Amino acid sequence: MPNREVNLTKRIPAASGNRYYPAVRSANGRVKAHVVLVDGREELHPEGSYNIEWYAGGKRIRMSVGNDPSEASAMRLRKEHELNNGDGSKPPVSNGSIGKGSLSKAAADYLDDIGLTKKPKTLAAYTTALDYFTESCHKLPVGRSRSAHGAALDGAHRHGEHDALLEAVAQPASA
Repeated sequence: MPNREVNLTKRIPAASGNRYYPAVRSANGRVKAHVVLVDGREELHPEGSYNIEWYAGGKRIRMSVGNDPSEASAMRLRKEHELNNGDGSKPPVSNGSIGKGSLSKAAADYLDDIGLTKKPKTLAAYTTALDYFTESCHKLPVGRSRSAHGAALDGAHRHGEHDALLEAVAQPASA
């Protein structure tokens, strides 16, 4: 069985731009809230967001997982489980409040719904925009992201507010 590691880092704004620093874990393995390792010493940084990173095919992939340390740690464990057990088994950490649908399913449902009311050219433009958007995401289920995109997509899918879905795709998420 492969041993693929997923790192938990925190992106901190600095004078020279954003920097990624490793999150510090306590002796029991839990993440110390907003504490990162900078030049070998622990520093408190409530600003910034947590990211998980792993390698796929020799390429490093980073994904923002929000500013909550416990959710970030849970996402790290889920991703590590996914990489090490490609069998689709249930990850060891489960949170019932996290969304259940995939982004591509939400986009497909949205396109099916608006296909009845929009002109063919408009539908084609929406389809292209959503295709690009879903390609840029790393298989993050709807509702697991706390970004503007995830919240708007989840809300649009659940409440039938389809214009919110288009707005989420059209506007960049604030990090």
